[in-house]
Amino acid sequence: MGSRLFTQTDILRLVNRQSDVVYRYRLQPAGFDFVNNAVARLTGYTPDELYADPTSMLRLVHPNDRPIVHQMLAHGTGRVPVIVRWLRKDGTVVWIEQRNTAVFNRKHELIAIEGIAREITDPASGARANVRVVGDLRIDMDRARVLIGGREVHLTPSEFRLIVLLTDQPGRTISRATIMEALWNSSFVGNARTCEVHISKLRNKIERGNRGPHIETVRGEGYRFISSG
Repeated sequence: MGSRLFTQTDILRLVNRQSDVVYRYRLQPAGFDFVNNAVARLTGYTPDELYADPTSMLRLVHPNDRPIVHQMLAHGTGRVPVIVRWLRKDGTVVWIEQRNTAVFNRKHELIAIEGIAREITDPASGARANVRVVGDLRIDMDRARVLIGGREVHLTPSEFRLIVLLTDQPGRTISRATIMEALWNSSFVGNARTCEVHISKLRNKIERGNRGPHIETVRGEGYRFISSG
């Protein structure tokens, strides 16, 4: 007995039954070519609402995470999934893991992004060690990337290790010896002045006056990270 022909209608029905969001987003002119019905369950927006708004790909994303999506739309995507926050229609936040494929034309120009978006556990729960969010500070461990209020901050490898150490338990004082051991794998390398120089350089990059995250000196003990002023 021959197998039944699987039609395009059957494929569409199959895709629309999936719990994950399946999509294709073109760059020029910008807009969704396709997004399945799962997006309505996840975000409250219907596919037709997203088709009608060329900026909907970015509008779905939390403002502090939009630089990550801007970079993806400009340069394509790598093997590591993109983890961002989406804003539901009711204003609530949902964490999303996007597994994307870049689509190029014959001139090797990026023309579209195809992917699958899946809801994941909030990184604040500790379930995902590759993303850390403290206030408006976001650290992507996989890419060694830091964003503050949606602005990417370029850190040296030492500065990145330092911010990871300080934000492991925000508000907890980290001794100078612990900091030096994390930076040089030895508590005997460098001195207090060397530690202060590293802290000072990191402060200059992440602090914005009295607003946002800052590093507080605890006299005679060390330093602690404060997420807001």
